[in-house]
Amino acid sequence: MASNGPGVFIVELPAPQPRVSIDPIAVREWLERAPDLRLDGKRPTVAELQTRLASFWLPNQVILYIGSSQKSVGARLSGIYKTPLGERRPQSAGYWLKTLHHLNRTRIWWSPTAEGELWEDALIDRFVKSAGTLPYALLATPSGEHRSHGLTAPLHDEYEGRAPAKPTHVTVLPDGPEEVPPARGASRPTAARRAAAAKPGSVRTTTARKPTVLKPEPAPRVRRPSMPPIGIAIAPTHLTADGLTNLRAELEELTTRRRPEVVARIKAARELGDLSENADYDAARKEQSFLEGRVQQLEQMIRYAVIIETASEGGSVVVLGSTVVVETDRHGEETFTIVGSAEADAMAGKISFTSPIGRALIGRRAGEKIRVEIPAGSMDFRVIEVR
Repeated sequence: MASNGPGVFIVELPAPQPRVSIDPIAVREWLERAPDLRLDGKRPTVAELQTRLASFWLPNQVILYIGSSQKSVGARLSGIYKTPLGERRPQSAGYWLKTLHHLNRTRIWWSPTAEGELWEDALIDRFVKSAGTLPYALLATPSGEHRSHGLTAPLHDEYEGRAPAKPTHVTVLPDGPEEVPPARGASRPTAARRAAAAKPGSVRTTTARKPTVLKPEPAPRVRRPSMPPIGIAIAPTHLTADGLTNLRAELEELTTRRRPEVVARIKAARELGDLSENADYDAARKEQSFLEGRVQQLEQMIRYAVIIETASEGGSVVVLGSTVVVETDRHGEETFTIVGSAEADAMAGKISFTSPIGRALIGRRAGEKIRVEIPAGSMDFRVIEVR
């Protein structure tokens, strides 16, 4: 039958594999595709990465991955099998599957359901209780628990091109508006769950008919990353040194304190059994979705950070990072600090260099008069001091 609807699925081998066979060619290509990949903080060799992956193999288990889709099981599986190892798009879930020699031997069992995430949780819980750990290619659970594997930056986006340089200092204003790129490859956002009629322990009755076995498409031949089209690039995140420190502190807070708290709340709510009227469960899942999205955004901004420093002209010209005292025809004397979009805070007097006022002030000197067009009309400024 067609698998173009929501459901839950399992990727498994036909029989237990006592020893894992990891393809060194696939691993080598993976390393080439992900130049920022690190194992325990260092760039690994092919053999070192193979060894780490092999340490997670379960010789007595056939299940390799458990997943779900709220839209189309078939589309999600197609994306998983078509995405080359090391690429984030179109679907990087279960990417450890691509490291296996015997990927073409896997088979898929799936069952249609509108509550895919609930069944996914239940199946993962059952597997963990049986095996004591997650399936080989499952690196995170729907409730937010992440496997500790020592890998960082294992994926890259095809059109990012070369890895960005380390944070530098800039004093020249780039043309055009700044845009902070959206987080890519974030874990799929978790929608608020509807009533769940199923009770724990009833996983075997997800469907009244025998599950359909879908033959996965053959694993794609690994290709080298294509060169990015001309003009496609990731915009930098312009930050002051303090701004970068604040972003790192926020990321640390979210990953070390907030994330475990939310996971604990989700676990506590699920232990109640019936989630149909569980407001705490729904609230925790929504909070988790926003939290994971913010984590991905922070990681992206920090990765592409460019540190702002004051120009070397003694503060006589307004540049990115300058503090400017102006006199306006509406509000009298005001003080602005010109910063990047990620750090802008109007209440604190920090304005983005891409804002109407920021763009108008860039390049100005003390004594100059300017007129700024803003949404509320026009506004006259006189630059009093630049520092």
